[in-house]
Amino acid sequence: MKKRFYLAIALVLLSASASAIGKKEVKAIIEESYPGARITEIEKEKYKGQKIYEVDFKHDGKKLEAIISLDGEIIKVGIDD
Repeated sequence: MKKRFYLAIALVLLSASASAIGKKEVKAIIEESYPGARITEIEKEKYKGQKIYEVDFKHDGKKLEAIISLDGEIIKVGIDD
């Protein structure tokens, strides 16, 4: 019974990590949403208890910061101070 429980937990964790995007996909998301953007930094961080990517980039003369979930959703974009 314990083995099945641990196996189920392992499968859930593996499927969650398998659907997570990487930096390459994050870059593509920003470039598609903000054509001509110049990305200066991509880092894994935590936002409201959730693992995310924080992306610093320049677009139309503004310094911006985006928060992107590990499943590829843009959560927030704002001016980077």
